[in-house]
Amino acid sequence: MKSQLVETGPVSMQLTKNSPNDSIKKLSVLIHQDGLSFYTYDATGILNTLHREFKYAANPIEILQSIKDCYKEEAVLDSAFAKATLIYHHNIFTSVPASIYKEDHAVDYLKYNARMLETDVLSTDEKLGDLKVNTVYIAYANINNYFFDRYGSYEYFHYSSRLLELRSKELPTLQPQVYLDIKKSHFYLTIFKNEKLVAHNLFPHDAIEDILYYTMFTTHHNDLDPETMKMIVCAEQKEEELFNLLYTYVRYVDDTKDYPNYLEQIVCV
Repeated sequence: MKSQLVETGPVSMQLTKNSPNDSIKKLSVLIHQDGLSFYTYDATGILNTLHREFKYAANPIEILQSIKDCYKEEAVLDSAFAKATLIYHHNIFTSVPASIYKEDHAVDYLKYNARMLETDVLSTDEKLGDLKVNTVYIAYANINNYFFDRYGSYEYFHYSSRLLELRSKELPTLQPQVYLDIKKSHFYLTIFKNEKLVAHNLFPHDAIEDILYYTMFTTHHNDLDPETMKMIVCAEQKEEELFNLLYTYVRYVDDTKDYPNYLEQIVCV
């Protein structure tokens, strides 16, 4: 996957402290409108997690202030990490087949999906595993600049790209597969058919019926048969009520057995 890499010279101000283990610890920060998630990890996996929820959907200015507060208040973040990665986790993105993607038209792919501002920075993640698709999304300039000043160099991606890269390693060869990555207020829906990605999007949900509606509508639109398609639900905790509701309409429903490992594959870049 082609990452967004930011590099600069020496950091202008010293904001971190060194310790003997810092040289092997890395940091991934998930940035979404309803909260923040910080993951420190090394070669063995995730070491520490820190979550901060927002009462309401936050704008980039509010998100940055919350990030600054976390760095002031949380000792676990006061380290000189070997690597820092931002993972944007919002709905301002779209997937574009690589065969038709033109860098000069990046804004055109996204302008019908979201309200664009003059200050918005468009970014593209390319070469997502074996998939011939690019992710076009908005990276918040103020947050990028903050990490630029803090770490000197870092990478950033969209969560959607990390999902697709992971899924590309397990493309189904027979029955169509439907993946639901369930989050607090939204979920990613990904469909593979005939070894190809045919649908990938993010939908909001307030109730499990919302998840059912968007899933059945999208699978029907893509001519999937509920009797033969396989559905895999990825969630931190298995919600029996949702699982049973899906199973009422879909014959094959399964869940991710090892969610911690699934999460590590996404955030441990």
